[in-house]
Amino acid sequence: MASQSRKGFFNWMFSPAPTGESVSEVTIGDRFQHRHSRASVWVVERISKVGASTYPLVSLSREGRPDIKKVVSIAVLQDGEDFKPAA
Repeated sequence: MASQSRKGFFNWMFSPAPTGESVSEVTIGDRFQHRHSRASVWVVERISKVGASTYPLVSLSREGRPDIKKVVSIAVLQDGEDFKPAA
């Protein structure tokens, strides 16, 4: 039984990384709002591929306060659970 779970883990670990599924949906300059706080709008400044991450990382700056930054996985912006496109 333990060997089965190890085999599944290794298959998961060494399976090909996603091919950037719809990375084009998020581009520099896009604006997002956090679903639970509409007061802040976050603007995409940079999209970086990082070897340690399956998905590219997105650098966001707060609109009107460029000194406040966030870095999130592109998957977080694409899944729509925490962020939505700003109106």
